[in-house]
Parts: sequence; structure tokens; C-alpha cells
Amino acid sequence: MQHAEKAAQILSSVAHPLRLLIICMLLERERFVGEILEALGTTKGNISQHLRLLENKGLIRKRREGAHIFYSIKDPKIIELLRCVRGLYCSGLKLN
Repeated sequence: MQHAEKAAQILSSVAHPLRLLIICMLLERERFVGEILEALGTTKGNISQHLRLLENKGLIRKRREGAHIFYSIKDPKIIELLRCVRGLYCSGLKLN
């Protein structure tokens, strides 16, 4: 039951289209905010809000390097759980 609750918590945290796309991008590699913003074409404030929620839920972590803030997946189990979702629903996302 504990594992099911954790999986449900992760899935509910990415149940918004932008958060799902952000996680899909981060499954590939660490990204800085500008990359995410460019790929998703929304406002910086909107992206920041979703990144903050994902960080608060413990799904991602950030690190600062100079003027850039980089985000990555915090728990490797999240990668395993969401790779299938990415393959089904994020395959058309340009991740260069």
C-alpha cells in the first residue's frame, strides 16, 4: 500500500500538462529554466510556478551555476515510473 500511495502522489503531482512536459524534458537530462521555457512556449512566471510545485513535492531538485538554475529529477524511481508515460504522451516534444 505504501508504494501505491507514493506512486499516486507522484502521478497527481504531474497531472497538469505543463508539469508532465517539464518532467518529460527532465527525464532526458538536467535542464536550465531557459531551455524549458523555450521548449514549452509559456511565460517564465508560469514555468517557475510549476517548477516550484514539483520541487516542493520532492520530484525535482535545482542547482545554481552562475546565472543559470538547473533542474533535474530527484528520485531515480520517478524516472522508471514516468518513462512509460513519456513514451506514450510526450514523444512529439522537441527536446534538443
